[in-house]
Amino acid sequence: MNKKLEIYIYTLGLVVFLLPAVPAQTHQVEGAVHVPVLPLDSVLTLIIQTNPQLQAFEWRAKAMDTYAKGATSWDAPRLGAGLWMTPYNQSRAIEMNNGQKQGMAMLSVEQMIPNPAKQRAQRDYLEAHSAVERANQQFAYNELRAQAKTLYYEWVVLRKKDAVLTEDEELLRFLIKLAQVRYPYNQSGLNSIYEAEARLGMHLNDHAALLNQIRQQNIALNTLMNVPKNQVYTVDTTLDITRKIVLVDTAALAASRSDIRSLEQSIRLQRLNQRREALEGKPEFGLQYSHMNSLGRMPNQFTLMGMVTVPIAPWSARKYKANQEAIGYEIEALERERESLLNVATGTLASLIADIETRRQQIENYEQEILPALKKNYEVTLRAYEQNTAQLPLVINAWDTLKMTQIQYLDTMEAFLKLQIAYEKELEK
Repeated sequence: MNKKLEIYIYTLGLVVFLLPAVPAQTHQVEGAVHVPVLPLDSVLTLIIQTNPQLQAFEWRAKAMDTYAKGATSWDAPRLGAGLWMTPYNQSRAIEMNNGQKQGMAMLSVEQMIPNPAKQRAQRDYLEAHSAVERANQQFAYNELRAQAKTLYYEWVVLRKKDAVLTEDEELLRFLIKLAQVRYPYNQSGLNSIYEAEARLGMHLNDHAALLNQIRQQNIALNTLMNVPKNQVYTVDTTLDITRKIVLVDTAALAASRSDIRSLEQSIRLQRLNQRREALEGKPEFGLQYSHMNSLGRMPNQFTLMGMVTVPIAPWSARKYKANQEAIGYEIEALERERESLLNVATGTLASLIADIETRRQQIENYEQEILPALKKNYEVTLRAYEQNTAQLPLVINAWDTLKMTQIQYLDTMEAFLKLQIAYEKELEK
């Protein structure tokens, strides 16, 4: 009887030993059948197409383009009608002029002719506003892209943790069943069984919290994509950590960063504004034509006048000259801001590269040294338990250490991926 029991226990032990490879595959197959996989590229494409924050920038840019279309318009003509050189006391005027009325009814039209150079400068200035909005749109997209990639990779790591917890849950259940089979033969303690069941309960709590995190990632990504919040899908768990990262030079960094390009567009905008203010010193012309129809016997008359503004007068020139000087100071401030951004970005990238390489080395250590050693420790402890030379708590401790280290490994992987995202965000390529 004892020999049969030992054979049964040994068979159960082999099942337990081979079990971790099975549930993960089942979980992936079920996910592939019931839930569609949404690649990261599709997430980013949907954000570009549907995110309302990005659409707002596009509408503002279109508004500026439309404003620019009206920049070359002329002012509306002015029409006037009334009496001209007409006495207040018409009766007395009639007596003094042999019964003839005095004065004239006048109709006038006036048109100011804008300076073409001023109009072109205003048009260029408004079009530059559109370029600034589109540069800001790209900057906003890069921020949203970083958020989306962070959420996506966090979800990927959560799915890998889910696979680990699923495997470990099945393993722990079989260990408990095995201990319950051995208990009647005094080969397992009741306290060990209760401890294992308590570990299972804590494990289930951890798993429930993890599944809730996955739901939260799903909702957060749906929000970024502006799709129904209850839309369900899963993520592609394929990861590539082999890509090497090198520090780029300042010129390449300035060309790749959208906030630098936005600043450059702002500098260009201010230069156009400065040119527009300089052209305020150019005169504008106008024409005025008036027709006077006599109320008496005097001949009809007309007036034709040309007009010109005199912006070089000291009391009017003071304003646009001061504006020009002030805009020059604003341009200098933007140049210093651009220099500061490049300086900080270069330092941040250098620091991120060092952190990324450190995390990459830690991942390799987990994969090549730590996890294989802990798996062997668990296997040896499990075999000792099968041969009645070790107790269940030792197996559970070995299992717990392996599980926690697998989770730590995945946490390190997540930190590595977030560092890569931070690097790409800082580089913005």
